[in-house]
Amino acid sequence: MSKPVKVKNQKERIQRAMPTKKEDKEILEQVGHSISIAEAMNECLWLGDKNHKTIYVNPVYEKTSGYSLKECIGKPADFCFDEESKKTITQHHKLRDKGIASQYEATMVSKTGKKTPLLISGAPTKKGGTIGIFINLTKVKKLSRHEKLSEQIIRNTSEAIVALNKKSRITMWSNGAKKIFGYNEKEVLNKKLSNLVIPKQEKERNKSLIDQVEEKNYIKYVEGKRITKTGKIIDVIISVTKVTDEKYNFIGYLVIYRDVTDQKKINTELQKRFEAIQDAYKELGLQKRQNDYLYEIIERSASEDTLENLTKLIVSASCMLTKCDGAVLRLHDKENNRLKLYSSVGVSDKWLTKNSIFFENSLAKETCENKRPLIIQNLTHSEKHQGTKLAAAHGFTTLILIPLIVNDKILGSLSLYATDPGKFRLIETDFLERFGKQCSIAIFAKAFWLFHPKRKHKKIKNTLIQQNKKAGINISK
Repeated sequence: MSKPVKVKNQKERIQRAMPTKKEDKEILEQVGHSISIAEAMNECLWLGDKNHKTIYVNPVYEKTSGYSLKECIGKPADFCFDEESKKTITQHHKLRDKGIASQYEATMVSKTGKKTPLLISGAPTKKGGTIGIFINLTKVKKLSRHEKLSEQIIRNTSEAIVALNKKSRITMWSNGAKKIFGYNEKEVLNKKLSNLVIPKQEKERNKSLIDQVEEKNYIKYVEGKRITKTGKIIDVIISVTKVTDEKYNFIGYLVIYRDVTDQKKINTELQKRFEAIQDAYKELGLQKRQNDYLYEIIERSASEDTLENLTKLIVSASCMLTKCDGAVLRLHDKENNRLKLYSSVGVSDKWLTKNSIFFENSLAKETCENKRPLIIQNLTHSEKHQGTKLAAAHGFTTLILIPLIVNDKILGSLSLYATDPGKFRLIETDFLERFGKQCSIAIFAKAFWLFHPKRKHKKIKNTLIQQNKKAGINISK
């Protein structure tokens, strides 16, 4: 709400603006009382002669249009209006010539180009001139005198609009409020709004909102919960404004509620769908990474590269795909029935003190006999693990042990360690089995390559792919 334009000496201002023509002076003197009324209303006032030329405008008109009184005098009534409004003004001036008052809407264009919608009430004067009072339509709260416009806005809106007096009792209850909360206007008039629509769990928060309104004069778009006549809790967006009269005296509150219950349900459902899509993309990305590593292992196993480099690739791929903190690959020495450390990552040189461990009665033998990965959630409780103290020194608490077997031939084992059991929570057993089979086939193939160096790379690679398919592993590149 804009502050009224203050004029220290209204009579002196009118005297300075007094026209030289006798008839114009008479017009101005005749409407002096109307000028004072317009000033009190803080609305624009325009005064014209019988030819509809400007002879006076008040300070509010000057402020709204951007033109001074001096600039306005002598100008046509429509000089600062848009083209469409000029046509309307011309039509209504014809009524003035017949002594008829009228009311219409027009758009003023200020000196800076700002457009202001106005409701113009024009009437002829006894001396042949015209007086017009322009009400700024952008100030909706000042249109309470125009009941039809206000009622139409309230009737057509889907939002709940509630007017309260100074004691926070309901004085107006819109159709939107009836639809949202279930009460008709007769049920709620002169009752406290807080006793009707605010649930117990929101009482304290509502006091805080009232404090904010008192401090700032308004709150906008605050989320909250309200209760309907049937006891249903709904989600709403709340806006509250303190209402004052023309003299800035506090007269009550205007409260607007927008029901967003269905919207929040839709948003929640959309969020769930979005998360599901994101999870699907992550899964596709993970599957692609898995296939990329598995394909690279095939390539390396059928190449002239060494077995040591192949095993290094396997332990690196294990860490990348499972997010484990350490990985150790051991190969079976059948002659001595021991497991020898061949490659590792994420462990210190102290692990070399366990360079060779017994295969008999070991966890590796157990998992090879079962032909499936073994998961130990707490290593400190495992009697068969041959490096409990070493694992504890690294902070490892959880172990996944993958058997490396091809056609019942034991090749070794792959140990994956984690400091946090949660790291392995989302790893699927099926993937571990497929990965173990692929690594076993790759190691077996590398040995085959070493003993048959004259075999061509492509033929070995195709043989490996066929073995993979038989093992349930389908990799394409």
